[in-house]
Amino acid sequence: MEPVGCLSFDEPPRRWVANAGIYCDMGVALGLADRLVAIGSPRRYYTGYYDELPGVSLDKTARPALSAGARMSKEAFYAADADVHLMDPVWLMGTFGWTEDDVAEIAERVGPFFGNYIRERRDEWHDYRYYTLSKAFGKVARLFDRVDRYQRLETVREEMAARIRSNLPAERAEILLLRPQGIPPRSFYPQYLDDSVSDLQWSVVDVDDVLTGSDVPRWGTTVDYETIARLDPEVIVMETQFADDFVLDRESFREFVLGTMRDHPVARDVSAVESGRVYSGGINYQGPLISLFQIEHAALSVYPDAFDGPLFDRERVARIVTGA
Repeated sequence: MEPVGCLSFDEPPRRWVANAGIYCDMGVALGLADRLVAIGSPRRYYTGYYDELPGVSLDKTARPALSAGARMSKEAFYAADADVHLMDPVWLMGTFGWTEDDVAEIAERVGPFFGNYIRERRDEWHDYRYYTLSKAFGKVARLFDRVDRYQRLETVREEMAARIRSNLPAERAEILLLRPQGIPPRSFYPQYLDDSVSDLQWSVVDVDDVLTGSDVPRWGTTVDYETIARLDPEVIVMETQFADDFVLDRESFREFVLGTMRDHPVARDVSAVESGRVYSGGINYQGPLISLFQIEHAALSVYPDAFDGPLFDRERVARIVTGA
């Protein structure tokens, strides 16, 4: 896997760590939750969806965090004593100021790195190959010798995606994807849709991006209610980076987001607000299990007349994960 190259083991690694929801979720999907010994940033890993999968669970509080604020120290890696680190070492250098010597030290004295930062596609330091979630998941499955579970879960995803695409209406919904700031939010980061893992559900649930062709900058800016009113989307979707943000709780979402917008003298006249088509979009760190739920949620939210009820079998997925 780029950028780390090839790894070989005499036997599949047992103790592993990962940074956030993408690679943590891969390990859980392969039935390896009990071997996860530490999490880089637990806030960026939402485990609530596992409650819908019988026999699947993970207690984040039972695993130490590798990060402390803006730091991720080598000492935390020594303490975790993992056989493999499902992290992109170039991301460590670009985000936490690690050096190549730091990476080599941990790889040699603790365990190697195996990961590629696939959440987004905007970082200048990421000048090597990106992988789709499926490709990265397949490599992690080979690493742990769990290819059968990977293939079976891929079949579930492919069947759901085919079902959704075959039932999409001819007229696509026009959405505005936002990341809210504050509780209640007064400003928002606009999120252009692309083919990164954070936007995976929107590549399945085909929609039109209201930001395309607009004068809103792609990065480094926030928008206010006046800008949202000017864009006047049919549907607004709020996503989050953090697992404990209020946007993942439906009651809080309706109170603090939709309620605030309906009370705002400008926002209340936006088409999406008038029709009540303002939805929570989940967390943008999603692995193979989390993405199943978020693809389903996107389809049911944006095209409620086209889809009804669960779009994948929870029991079937749980049996794959647990090896039943």
